[in-house]
Amino acid sequence: MQKLERKDAKQLTLLCAAAYFVSYLTRVNFAAVIAAIIQAGDIDKASAGLVTTLGFITYGVGQLISGWLGDRINPKKLMVIGFATTVAMNLLIPFCTSGAWMCLVWAFNGFAQSFMWPPMVKIMSSAMNSDDYNKGCVVVSWGSTIATILIYLVSPVIIKFAGWRTVFFVYGAVAVLISSVWYAKITAIEKKCEIVYPMHQKSKNGGKMAIKISVPLLIIVMLTIMLQGSLRDGVTTWVPTFVSESFNLGSEISILSSVIIPLFSLASLQLTGIIYNKLGKKPFKSSGLFFICAVTAAVLLVFFKGSSVILTVAMSALIVACMHGINLILVCFLPAALADDDNVSTLSGLLNFMTYVGSAASTYGFALLSESFGWNGTVVSWLVITVLGTTACIICNKATKKLKF
Repeated sequence: MQKLERKDAKQLTLLCAAAYFVSYLTRVNFAAVIAAIIQAGDIDKASAGLVTTLGFITYGVGQLISGWLGDRINPKKLMVIGFATTVAMNLLIPFCTSGAWMCLVWAFNGFAQSFMWPPMVKIMSSAMNSDDYNKGCVVVSWGSTIATILIYLVSPVIIKFAGWRTVFFVYGAVAVLISSVWYAKITAIEKKCEIVYPMHQKSKNGGKMAIKISVPLLIIVMLTIMLQGSLRDGVTTWVPTFVSESFNLGSEISILSSVIIPLFSLASLQLTGIIYNKLGKKPFKSSGLFFICAVTAAVLLVFFKGSSVILTVAMSALIVACMHGINLILVCFLPAALADDDNVSTLSGLLNFMTYVGSAASTYGFALLSESFGWNGTVVSWLVITVLGTTACIICNKATKKLKF
């Protein structure tokens, strides 16, 4: 099919950004109120970490299923299933009376959320040329960042006046409204532009997914993505509690202080596109640069985290912002560069799966580290992860130096 004109591509991009906004609004909300839930005595720290971890696990596993289905079924239908289920889970969790029930509901929510990203990549890569797709990925990522900013700004107010349970009711209602508008608008643009989604076809290689790098190198890429996922979501989840316990702040103040994280991330997303193009669209060279920046922030945290709440939040935010830049490159840009349109959803799901393997491991792991070794030991682990990520990017960059993406 012929790719969309720039005007229609921009409209489709905004629709996908709205969908991603809803996805984050109904997923990150638990992490934003986790300190309040713990302080209210409704759940302990380890159980709260387990709830979030199970959500990441089911989200990650769901990426593989959603990615595979996205190359074989209309991706819009998969996203509708995701929207409906995640709204239902957000409206259910306030009624949970124990950590076990929270784990069950949020696990279903994680699986529902997995039906968002790979199908969305399928829609965008099928309908847009490569330049519009890359620019579109940056704009779509704004949706997640704006949602996170909104969550961290509004949640403390809701918690203060109506309790943490009301947070889920409010965001669930907003999700219903936006997803309804999204469905009507994207259906209209599909009909107007006659968008067709290429489906996976069996080929001479037996139907196996063909990509431009070797399997061993793909494994290193997947491990690199796992490392960035562990920091992106692990640090984001625990910064409010980290700040609250380190400086004896209330949960509302610590959550509000964490709004700087998405602000840093928004700037990082804009900078990522510029750096990626300046470095000749070299994904691993660009990612390595962000990992080096994160190493610097982690070193400062290790030595000076107890001296200032502003420095602690700022350096934590810088680490997360760098991981968002790496995620944009390796999970958004890379699948469309390595795979054909009829396999892009599958590869996207596979790579995004590794993000949430890291997320699941770190969200629960950081909770255990903080309880066993304090926040000092946890911050040291952040430094180790950034160094490993930098090393992996150097290896990948050398191996793909002559490859044209």
